[in-house]
Amino acid sequence: MPTHWTYEAFETQDHLQQGDILEPTQELRDILSSVHPHFLDPKYTAFLIVTQSCDIVCRKGGLPDTRYINIAVVRPLETVLHNFLSQVCECIVDGVYLKESKADAHRLMERIFNQNEQALGIFYLHPDVNAGIDTPSVSLLRVKVTLRVEHYEVLRKARRGRLSSDFRSKLGWLVGNLYARIGTPDWTDSEDKKKQLENLIRDWIDAEEDLAPKWVPRLWVESAKKKGVELEGIPKNQIYRVLSEHRPLKAKEQAVEHVLRLIREADIGISEDNLLRIGNRLNNDELFTKAIKSAKYE
Repeated sequence: MPTHWTYEAFETQDHLQQGDILEPTQELRDILSSVHPHFLDPKYTAFLIVTQSCDIVCRKGGLPDTRYINIAVVRPLETVLHNFLSQVCECIVDGVYLKESKADAHRLMERIFNQNEQALGIFYLHPDVNAGIDTPSVSLLRVKVTLRVEHYEVLRKARRGRLSSDFRSKLGWLVGNLYARIGTPDWTDSEDKKKQLENLIRDWIDAEEDLAPKWVPRLWVESAKKKGVELEGIPKNQIYRVLSEHRPLKAKEQAVEHVLRLIREADIGISEDNLLRIGNRLNNDELFTKAIKSAKYE
């Protein structure tokens, strides 16, 4: 019995429906090996039936009237995340994006998790082992495999999960590119789900893992480029450190440097150690900080 609200239970002998989730069983792989060997790639962890339910109903104990059944590939979200982010965020190097475009990433992830991302043609599948989804995944609705209806029983045996009624409707709408929005429950329909959604988005765009996206300010990038830094050759796990070394000074840092420079130019015999102490005192002085901010330098 699935536990997430986007799925529902089914009986083994139930007819196939749009929104059924298929495991790449050996029988299914044997079929793919002869007609679509590309889809044997292990990156495709499952398949989703996208043919309309009415077309794949078995009548009079036989096969459906349709000649073909379409199934779309399913991939872990982690493996395609950067492909999606590159569509809406300004990429600096592979996996590193301008911090100023992070809000666009947030909106994209919100659309994905709420099944409202039409432009990319994807359908989000939340983890639920009992529905055949082990990890956060997406179905790429434009990447489909067409199988002959004679393979119906192989597909039925491969079924591990099923979308709930509302989400089957949303899938049908996305696949058919209709002009009316199907009213499925969003993650924001309650405060509890809204918090879950925010946590889910943060898990993907603020994660610390190596594969997670990294965010750097535009000013850092521009400053580094002006100093001749070639960003393309810098590994992803080092670019934040490199850019931070070339970042422009903040307004308060600029003010402190200016004060210390004026003291040096005055040549009043203050040692560098004492200048360092003065600089630290200015950086930590609350009144000085407030004065800089009130002057709208930051």
